[in-house]
Amino acid sequence: MNSKLKIDTRVRSLKNYLEEFENGAFQIPSFQRDFLWSQDDIKQLFDSIKNNYPIGSILFWKPLENASAWSEHSQIGPYYIKNKNEKEPVYILDGFQRLSSLFGCLTNPEKYSKEVLVLNHKEWKKTFNLYYDLEEQQFIYLRSFSNNLPYQVPVYVFMNSIDFRQYARKNFENNIDEDKIEIYYDRADKLGQIFNNYDIASVDINYADIEEAVEIFWRVNAKGMLISKDWIASALTNTPNFRLGTEIDNLLDELKIYNFENLKRDIIFQCIQSSFGRIYFDYKIEELVKRDDFAEITRKTLGSIKRAVKFLYEDLLVLNSKLIPYNAQLIFLTVFYNSLEGNQIPTDYQIISLKKWFWITSYSNYFTIYSLSNQRKAFEVFNSFIEDENINPVFYDNDNFKFSTAEFPNKIQMGSVRAKSLALFMINYSKEMNNISTKRINAESIDSFEFGSLFTIPQKDNPSENLVPIIKEFDEIEILFTPAHKIKRQKNYLNLLNSEHLNLFINEKIVNSYFFDKSKIIPILEERQKLIMLAERDFVESIGIEYTDTNNFLLYF
Repeated sequence: MNSKLKIDTRVRSLKNYLEEFENGAFQIPSFQRDFLWSQDDIKQLFDSIKNNYPIGSILFWKPLENASAWSEHSQIGPYYIKNKNEKEPVYILDGFQRLSSLFGCLTNPEKYSKEVLVLNHKEWKKTFNLYYDLEEQQFIYLRSFSNNLPYQVPVYVFMNSIDFRQYARKNFENNIDEDKIEIYYDRADKLGQIFNNYDIASVDINYADIEEAVEIFWRVNAKGMLISKDWIASALTNTPNFRLGTEIDNLLDELKIYNFENLKRDIIFQCIQSSFGRIYFDYKIEELVKRDDFAEITRKTLGSIKRAVKFLYEDLLVLNSKLIPYNAQLIFLTVFYNSLEGNQIPTDYQIISLKKWFWITSYSNYFTIYSLSNQRKAFEVFNSFIEDENINPVFYDNDNFKFSTAEFPNKIQMGSVRAKSLALFMINYSKEMNNISTKRINAESIDSFEFGSLFTIPQKDNPSENLVPIIKEFDEIEILFTPAHKIKRQKNYLNLLNSEHLNLFINEKIVNSYFFDKSKIIPILEERQKLIMLAERDFVESIGIEYTDTNNFLLYF
C-alpha cells in the first residue's frame, strides 16, 4: 500500500450531491459498467428515499495520478459531463446505478449548466422522465402516448420550491378543486423536504492506484453485488487501445446472428483464462492481467469464441446460448479454435471428432461426474487431441468404465443437461443431422427457432414427447410472403398430425390415431415418446454410451 493512500467517510445531502454533479465534480472511469437499471429499479430507489429508507453508501476514488486512459467525457444518466482539466476528477466506483438515476431524474432538464453538462434528450425522455402522482402518492412513468394530469408532477420540480410554485400556478388553477390544491401543496412540500434533506454516505478513496482501488472495491462488494471478472480485468488493464469490457460488448453484438448475445460475460472470461495453457479455475485474474501478452491473447480468444459458437450453431444446431449443455464445452472448443493459425479451417476428421466429443460429454454428464482434478486431466487430454487429431479427445479415468445416460426427461427444462441433450437431439433429427458427419447448416438461412407443442398443455405439465422443434428458414414460402410482424407463435402444431413427419417423430400410426379420435392425446404421446426414445437410444449407443431405461419402456424394442 502506498503511503499517500487515504480513506475518508462523509455524509452529504442529496441536494449537495446534485450541486457537485452540476459542477462536474464526478466522473466515470472508462472501465465502469454501463447503466443497466430499469424504470422499476428507479421507481423503487425513489420510493426508498420517500420513506427515508437507506439506499447504501457511494464509493468514490481519486486516483494517485491523473491517468490518461480515462475517458475525456463521462456519462451519468442522460448527461455527458465535460472533463475540466483544471480540476482533479473524482471517479464513481460503486453507486453508479443509483447516482445515475438520481442525477438523471432530479436535474432540471431546462435549467442545467450547459457549460458543464450535455443532455441526451432522447435518453432522458425514455428512462429518466419520472413523475410523482400527488393524488395516488406514487412514482410513475407516463405512457408515451399520454399527457400528464395536473397533479402528476416531474420529480425534478420538487427540488426547488420556486419551480414547484410556478408549476402549480400554471397547472393547478382552473384544473383542480380548491380543497384538493391545499392537499397537493402539503404533499409536495413534504416530498421536497425529504429530497433536499436526504443524507447519503460516501467512502472516499484518495490517492490510490488502480490496483488498490479495485482491491477495495472487491472487498466492499464481496458480500453484496456480484462483480464480473471482466470488470476487474478492465480496471487492471485499461489502456487507450484496449478495454476488455468494450471488446466483450463487441463480441456479444457479433454473436446475435447465432442467438448467443446473452452469453454470460463470466463464461467469456473463463474462455480467456483457459487460453493461457491451463484450465480457467487454475488462474487468478491478477496473474493473467499482468502478462505482456494478455491483450494479444485475449483478442485472439474472442475471435475463437465466435468461431466456436458458429461451430455449435451450424454443425450441432445449438441454436441459442440456453441450449448448450455445459459452459465447459464452449471453453474447450474455444481453446481448439485458438490453436488454429489465422483463418485455418479444421479438417473433416477434426470436425467429426469434435462433434462426437460434444455428444459424449453431453449425454454422459461428463463435466458433472468428474471432479476438478479429473476436469484438469480432461483438459489435458483435449489439448493432446489438439496436438494430434488421432488422439481421442474424451477422457476416461478408468479403462473399463462406460458412460451411461440419465433417464429420459419428463420435461425439457433448460436447467437440465439431460433435457438439453434430448432437445438438441430432436433438433438435429428434425434436420436429418442425427448421424455424426460433416453436414452443417448455414446460420444465415435460419430465420427463427422455437420448441412448439403438438397439443395445448400447460407449460408446467408439458411433457418432452409433446414438444416439437420448429425451425423456420428464410427460403420457406411462409417467410417469403408473410410480413414479419404477422408471423405469430402458434399455440399448438396439431396441423402436423395430418400427415407423416418421421423427422419429427410422427409416424402413420400417430396420424391414424389422431384421425379416428382427436380426443385421445395420451396414446399419441406414448407412441411418440417410444419413437423418440428408440431413435435416441440408437444414436447414443452408436457413440459408445449405454442408454438408461429403468422403466423398461423399450423392453420389447
